[in-house]
Amino acid sequence: MGVFPLPHEVEALLPELGVDSASISRVGTIAGGLSGGRLYRLWLRDTNGREREHTRVVKYCEPLEGWLGDTSGDSHVREAQLAASGIVADLPPGIVTPTMAVAFRGPRARPQAAALLMRDLLPYLLRQPFRVPPGRLPVEALAIIDRLAQMHARYWSDPRLDDALLGLMTPERALLVTGPRGVAARLAAGDTLPYLAVADAGWRDFFALASDAASQRLQAIMAEPEPLARIINRLPRTLAHGDVWGPNLGWLPPNGGKWRLVLLDWALTLAGPATYDPLWLCSAWFSVDPTVVLAAYRAALNRRLLARGYRIDDTTWLALADAGYLRTVLTCGEALARTALSVPAGWARQRALTRVHWWIARALRAADRLEHVG
Repeated sequence: MGVFPLPHEVEALLPELGVDSASISRVGTIAGGLSGGRLYRLWLRDTNGREREHTRVVKYCEPLEGWLGDTSGDSHVREAQLAASGIVADLPPGIVTPTMAVAFRGPRARPQAAALLMRDLLPYLLRQPFRVPPGRLPVEALAIIDRLAQMHARYWSDPRLDDALLGLMTPERALLVTGPRGVAARLAAGDTLPYLAVADAGWRDFFALASDAASQRLQAIMAEPEPLARIINRLPRTLAHGDVWGPNLGWLPPNGGKWRLVLLDWALTLAGPATYDPLWLCSAWFSVDPTVVLAAYRAALNRRLLARGYRIDDTTWLALADAGYLRTVLTCGEALARTALSVPAGWARQRALTRVHWWIARALRAADRLEHVG
């Protein structure tokens, strides 16, 4: 972390964010994630002139920035659009997003860039975001999916999600956002993001682990996702965060209720099946049993939907589950393979590889059923 002036394009948006540049005593960079955007921590003096400082984080994004900005089609800077629209301000009490203000460079409908002013929630983020909690349904996973169910029920069939200005991911892009074709395209274009080479190798390993028939079937879906995307798009939709994994999670202490889930980085948000979020978490927490997680999640979601007068019948739920399993393998297959192959050789490795084969078989069964429904 260094001390330096903010880039002029970022500083130009500070007044709209409610920040007086004269109050900034220090600026530091923050290592960003994979979804694009530049992060800066600001140390701000109190306006009354006292020496005590507090920190804020500014995230600066341009349209289609970075690998995931490109592959997700983020032409409107959707994280900023969600904040400007007021949708995320309507999150249920169990979920917190740090965004306080948003500003656009250029018209909001065609932004050249956007900046988000956020609370600095670093002390509340998961201390070991890549550590997998033990057990088939860890207490922490159960708490996370309970909060996700609150959010998904809140935005179930919400007409605000149809607003094209939000620039949410399309069904086709949501199916393939971190898939091998996007990775290969960015590498061919000269993108030097280190993770791309890791992901490219992971996808090669994934297809090598799958049978020839399974590999051909999955690659055919990746080459032509539109038919399945159209079927999935007819299912009930909600606001799905799209990137629920350890580095984007944290916990705020209770404020007259339960602990509140911190959800960072809404750059991959979409209107789609609720099952995308809990199963994405399972792909990152490899040893957690997705069938157990999804059963607990369904119960939590149903309770909240019934309170709003909605009910998911068994046929619809199966289709939502199928969509979630298929999408997880199409986007996270390389991570599943990489995790399994990182396990020491022997019985533990064999068990990990069995999990990968289970995910593949479950995704193919999902594709077959969805096509039959369509």
